[in-house]
Amino acid sequence: MPTSAMTPMIRVLPVVGEAMSLVKLPGGVADLEHSEIRHDDGQRDPLSVRETDLLRYLATNADRAVSRDEILEQVWHLNPKRLITRTIDMHIANLRGKLHEDPGNPKVLFTVRGKGYMFAVQGRS
Repeated sequence: MPTSAMTPMIRVLPVVGEAMSLVKLPGGVADLEHSEIRHDDGQRDPLSVRETDLLRYLATNADRAVSRDEILEQVWHLNPKRLITRTIDMHIANLRGKLHEDPGNPKVLFTVRGKGYMFAVQGRS
């Protein structure tokens, strides 16, 4: 069946409903309602409450660099002024491990130098 200019393209996007519960990933899906990542090979990685909240926030703000301060305010509900912490970086590292991200070639969680972190799926149309 030919594709017309009016036919929507099929894209790998987060599934967004009233409350985001499923996020499509390369090689699997993040089930935020059940706090786990289900990989296509059958492996499952549980997510902590904070990892789930962080992934939900980044996916909701996909394709936009989100600063550490914004994450502290919106996910941790902390005032980032005069607060020095590596907790965001550690949670991102843990998420990347559970997402099976290659640190040298990430596909989902990107570090945007000088800005923060961005959720994006490389290669989507």
